[in-house]
Amino acid sequence: MSNKSWIRLAFEAMPFHGFAEKIWHFVRRPEINGESLEDSSLRYSGQNFIASLYLVTAVVAFVQYLLPQLFEIDLDQLINPLYLTMLLAVQAIVFSLILGVISSISLLPKKTTFHHLIVHQTIQAYAVLNLVVVVLFWMGMNRVLKTGDPQAATSQLDLWLGGGLALFAFWLIWRLLVKPLWRYIANHYTTKIAAGVTIIVLVSSSWANSYVIFGFGELVINKVAVCEQLYESKLLRGELDPSVDEQCFVGHCIALNISEPRR
Repeated sequence: MSNKSWIRLAFEAMPFHGFAEKIWHFVRRPEINGESLEDSSLRYSGQNFIASLYLVTAVVAFVQYLLPQLFEIDLDQLINPLYLTMLLAVQAIVFSLILGVISSISLLPKKTTFHHLIVHQTIQAYAVLNLVVVVLFWMGMNRVLKTGDPQAATSQLDLWLGGGLALFAFWLIWRLLVKPLWRYIANHYTTKIAAGVTIIVLVSSSWANSYVIFGFGELVINKVAVCEQLYESKLLRGELDPSVDEQCFVGHCIALNISEPRR
């Protein structure tokens, strides 16, 4: 007979339970530890990242195809879940490598090596952030179709939920990436110098990352469908004169590059 409680057995019967357990341990203790990947808590970072991509794809497909009534927009026509997952994967891998390279350069005076654990830490952080990013992405799309502006909330609930999720995402970035990186660099420099180096590394990495473009945006979002639904929603709310030609509106909307990701 198993000594496991029924709650534990029920949890283990859930899909992705192993991923959830590993991620929970990572969020509790996100330090970059060990001298090599084999003796580090980050040894499962690749597995966790792949699992998070499967989870995101499953959630996106479930919401788009099985729960379409949750949204006033037709997500099936607007967003390609496969390319969205590819975008998340490429973004994570590219930024992780850039951060690893720039961090290693900053640590050259102390240790001449490639600090690959920083890459794995970043990948692991993305495994946690992916689902939050997708939810914020959906909310932005919904805002675009209701207000024409991804930053304009559609209601008080949308404002509080979006703000709360954004703060939660920033907290996760601080806890899972910024603070561990600072502590890791502080193993080689004084705490104050490490803080400055960490800021320079993160700013430099973000700047370099912004110039790496793969053109996934055109594949993730169907801009024509977005603009067509925006036209219809504005007509229904009386925000647009019926005499405005749909094709002209759509053409102008596309020219504004509404909500197009850079990747």
